[in-house]
Amino acid sequence: MKKIIRLTESDLTNIVKRVIKENSMRDDLIQMIKDEGWDNTADLVGGNKNLAKLAFNNDPIDFLHMFDDLDVVESEEVPNWTLYRYEKGNNIMIYNRKNGNTYVNYYKIWEFLEKGFGLDFDEIQGLTNEWLFEVYNLSGVTTIPRAK
Repeated sequence: MKKIIRLTESDLTNIVKRVIKENSMRDDLIQMIKDEGWDNTADLVGGNKNLAKLAFNNDPIDFLHMFDDLDVVESEEVPNWTLYRYEKGNNIMIYNRKNGNTYVNYYKIWEFLEKGFGLDFDEIQGLTNEWLFEVYNLSGVTTIPRAK
């Protein structure tokens, strides 16, 4: 038997305000991760697992969607490279069109999938391949962590 709960307009208004506040906090955390890095942000909220829960509801694909808006540019120095970044000289990913490898920044993406979500190498590779296809239409690529 289902229980019927009656809400006043005031109750409903408070619920909506709380949802907006929580979404705003989540957006602030995501921006802080982009600006300050995962480790600094995780320290503020009590560790990696807390940050994964608060900012991404423990869903690693939500974390990857934080990078859906990267600028995609062709490298001026290496003809077969496509660069994914927010600012010049700070590449988040490099796609080598010649061999199909996509080099993923270890410190901005790979490490957080390991630390925050407890994923192993194969799980991260599968997840990042799926995300790259969904968001950037890259198929048949191999993702590889890259230190810089």
